[in-house]
Amino acid sequence: MLPHYMTDYRNHWIADPGIDLFGEEATIVRAFIESDAVVESSGDSNQAYPGFTRATADTRGTISNDRRYGNRPGTPPRTYRGTSINRILSIEDIQPEYRGDSTVVVYVCTDAYDTDYDGRQPDWYRPPSGSHEIRMHNTTPSPPGTVYPLFEGPRNAPKDDVFGGWIVDKYTNATSNRAQQDLCSEWFKSRHDGKRLRAWNDFTPPLVLPNYPGWPDDNDDDPQQPQS
Repeated sequence: MLPHYMTDYRNHWIADPGIDLFGEEATIVRAFIESDAVVESSGDSNQAYPGFTRATADTRGTISNDRRYGNRPGTPPRTYRGTSINRILSIEDIQPEYRGDSTVVVYVCTDAYDTDYDGRQPDWYRPPSGSHEIRMHNTTPSPPGTVYPLFEGPRNAPKDDVFGGWIVDKYTNATSNRAQQDLCSEWFKSRHDGKRLRAWNDFTPPLVLPNYPGWPDDNDDDPQQPQS
């Protein structure tokens, strides 16, 4: 389960046409982005989902706020509250760096307008939207025809390691891909009537919606041994 300072923080996921929100790659992306929020809150990667530290041990790329993926000794965690809406724009196969690997690049938009931390509303130091780029590879690709376990349920965090053989090679929460940036920006504006930030005196409590898809209550499936 999530640490106590994130019990009122939720993730709601959607995916563009042609993307299986319950597929293997999308599940890994969900676990990674949600874990990253825990690390941002706590400054401690060990507080993230099971398997996160292994999957990100060699992560390269743009690392913001120097929090990823280490610790901030003596710094109290931020209390996050509200609902982050996350949209998977695309999952694209790319040339693998190592023979036998399955490598993908994923673009994700985040609308965190209805969130706060320590009671603070988003401001220009902490924009309420993001355009994430994740490059990851699978060291143990599944045989053709394999049915990946369905990770869905009422929990706000998985009980077990769902990362399987996937390793995150590079991550940035502000992609340099201009086309993806524009898609995320337009999506955010369409959701909020063109507004970028709350007014400085708007202290409306953020919405705490149910997680979707969430994570199963009883996870008897081993993601490293998908069902055939």
